Amino acid sequence: MNNDKPLLAAIIGGLSTLSAEIISRIMLALGIGQYSIYLLDSLILTLNRPNFFLGLYINFVIGGLVGLIFYYLIKCIGQANLIVKGAFVGMLATTIAEMIFSSGIEGTHIPLRPIGDYYLHIVGSAGFGLTMGIAFKAYIFFKDTAGSSSN
Repeated sequence: MNNDKPLLAAIIGGLSTLSAEIISRIMLALGIGQYSIYLLDSLILTLNRPNFFLGLYINFVIGGLVGLIFYYLIKCIGQANLIVKGAFVGMLATTIAEMIFSSGIEGTHIPLRPIGDYYLHIVGSAGFGLTMGIAFKAYIFFKDTAGSSSN
């Protein structure tokens, strides 16, 4: 079971992107921003043709990688404040992604995005990180009935 935890961490990371997409779709419906998180990430492959399913695929892969990195990072820095650490990791991952988009795609392959897009992605990344932190606490770093840690 212990060897399954990195895989579970990657699955949690990938599935946690769903909360970020839901948040971004709500904000789009409220008129904030232009691209949802999945649509923006699909531009990594298509450059100028946003596609939901490509974005879903890319986000699951990137979210899984972030979940795996977060899992091994927690083993080094500890489990205290796991949900806050998850939110921080989610926002850090989005900052790195935004730097890639701003330098490589935005302005050359797609027009400059409105500032609301950045806020939309920040709020979505916080939702991703919070969801990931809660799921890690519930499914990976929980205490079993004997009182011993299961990590």
